[in-house]
Amino acid sequence: MKIKYSLVLTLISLWVVIVFAQPKWTYRYQINFPPSDTAFVRPYLCSVDENGRLYVISSKIVDTRARNAIWYCDPDDRVMKKLIDYDLNGDSDTLTGNLYVLRGIATLRRDVIINGSVPFPRSRPNTVASQYYYKNGDTTQVEKFGFYHTGSGYGTYINGLAVSKDSFAFTGISYQSSVRLYNFTRSITTPARGSYVPPPTYGQEPGGHDGTGLSTIRDVAVRPNGDYNNTETPWYTSRNSNPPISGGITVWVGGTQASPGTYTGQRVIDPYSYLSFDRSVPYGITVDNQNRLWVAGTDSTRRWVKAFELTGTFAMDVAELPSQNSSTNPDPNGAPMIAPADVALNSAGNVAYVTDIVNRCVYKFEFGDFTSVDEKKNTPTDFKLEQNFPNPFNPSTLIAFSLPEAMNVKLVVRNSLGQEVATLVDEYLPAGKHVRTFSAQNLVSGIYYYTLITPNGSISKKMILAK
Repeated sequence: MKIKYSLVLTLISLWVVIVFAQPKWTYRYQINFPPSDTAFVRPYLCSVDENGRLYVISSKIVDTRARNAIWYCDPDDRVMKKLIDYDLNGDSDTLTGNLYVLRGIATLRRDVIINGSVPFPRSRPNTVASQYYYKNGDTTQVEKFGFYHTGSGYGTYINGLAVSKDSFAFTGISYQSSVRLYNFTRSITTPARGSYVPPPTYGQEPGGHDGTGLSTIRDVAVRPNGDYNNTETPWYTSRNSNPPISGGITVWVGGTQASPGTYTGQRVIDPYSYLSFDRSVPYGITVDNQNRLWVAGTDSTRRWVKAFELTGTFAMDVAELPSQNSSTNPDPNGAPMIAPADVALNSAGNVAYVTDIVNRCVYKFEFGDFTSVDEKKNTPTDFKLEQNFPNPFNPSTLIAFSLPEAMNVKLVVRNSLGQEVATLVDEYLPAGKHVRTFSAQNLVSGIYYYTLITPNGSISKKMILAK
């Protein structure tokens, strides 16, 4: 009897876990820097390679007392390891150095690429840059590009860095608050490896150039598997700004990696102005394997890391990493974020890392079934349908809805006569926030209604198509 009773309890416990557990982002632990180095570290931008190794740059960009260095950790590490310290090897020296301020980092398979500005006392009156390419993350296998090295197109400061699957580096530049691409593929010899791809004109970031050097592109993100030979494949930059606030996220389309002269940028907007940035840096960004844009809100009014679904220039937040200090959704079980600088995800999209400049550490998050029964009691009990954005719209709009638990749902659009014109969802979805795009390209102007249908009831809202 005791054995049978024990078995029944075990089965009930398993049933509770299966029924109540929902996949979500959970804060796992804090990754620290060695105590002997913490005083000199200012974790800035970061990237994860194909093996799940996290690379982080420490930079003088926010504090001249910091050291320019590359750090790394493997998936199970709790302490960061030093790859190279440019202050110790002389590369940050004002008379001979090439990397006085580190400004960007990216990984391509197992390779690591970083960029930075050459010390101004050395290059005066010019502002110039360097890029270093480490094969397999090995400091003994380094190629050096930029001013005083090889390659062309380094006569300005380069901020942020992302690399396409085809080995083209996308960056933002201080000159005219614009963008620049570099060729790192060996299959193309013109321009030479490590040189910029000369466009006939430079597309300018929509926030403009205010001449202060403080309002400029800070980070860059590309789709991990994006086809950048296609003019419609977007990539993104983040820009800070002095008052009045003009910074934010820009989406770039219209060019290709081999011919970037026709890239044009447009400001991304969202219904809650999450993506309107002030003078803080760097507002790090990345794109996951679902093509969602992740953004680190690093100023005192944000302190969050959110994922956004985008359609054209419109964005809707769909996920947030748990943060104790989030301005929108504080979580007592979240990471104690003070100044989240950047976010990076592994290739599977189920592990995320966030660097914090002020706390001088890295936070690790995992996506999985970690919800307990007690946590379940605190989750919303009702489904929610939000107002579409933008509204009125032409021709596309975003529709967001939230589910308290996994269920079968249907999202349909009807015209003013009650005729169904589109089915956006008809499937079993997990708990959480979801976003769908409604395109009315072939419909006439007028009033439309969208309805979310669930086993617990339905809800409808009105939207306006204005062509």
